[in-house]
Amino acid sequence: MKIATIILAAGSSSRMGKPKQLLPWGNTTLLGHSIQQAKNSSADEVLVVLGAQADLIKKKVDPFNPEVIINKDWQKGLGGSIGTGVSHLLSQEQQPDAILIMLADQPLITSAYLDEIITHYHKGSGDIICTEYGSKSGVPAIFDKKYFSDLQNLEGDNGAGKLIAKHHKTSLSLNAGYKVKDLDTPEDYISLKTIKTKYDS
Repeated sequence: MKIATIILAAGSSSRMGKPKQLLPWGNTTLLGHSIQQAKNSSADEVLVVLGAQADLIKKKVDPFNPEVIINKDWQKGLGGSIGTGVSHLLSQEQQPDAILIMLADQPLITSAYLDEIITHYHKGSGDIICTEYGSKSGVPAIFDKKYFSDLQNLEGDNGAGKLIAKHHKTSLSLNAGYKVKDLDTPEDYISLKTIKTKYDS
């Protein structure tokens, strides 16, 4: 069974004021860290979707040798980036059986957590294994191939959350605790580095 991971990294980082994908994180960058975690998981393939400042960001992540695709319509929102990534994976000769979608701006997400999601999928715990956000669920999440068409057709800022909500009866939502915090502002960056230091020590 082939599992592919899509890392969404196409946004403009408007609230950060500079590409957050390239912010220092550990011994690499925010996006570099996400690629490392995805590659260290049991997924078979990792695809990065870039958009804003794609040329600059791609040069910085080349040492990780990721597969990269560019969403030229990144301004239209997260849904389009998901669709772009899924369509690329489905154009390959060996298509995946499931796709795990994650964000580049959740640096506390680890390969161990990604493997927890993948393990639940292999066990048949649900057709969608997702992450809990209070009363809602979202990514990181893995989707069985029966949902690939729905993922391809996502538009605008409608990410995977609505699709997960629609199929909640066949989904399993995991609690990742503090790991789900994302990074949008300079204040978030400081806060997450503090959390990282706490849990690394």
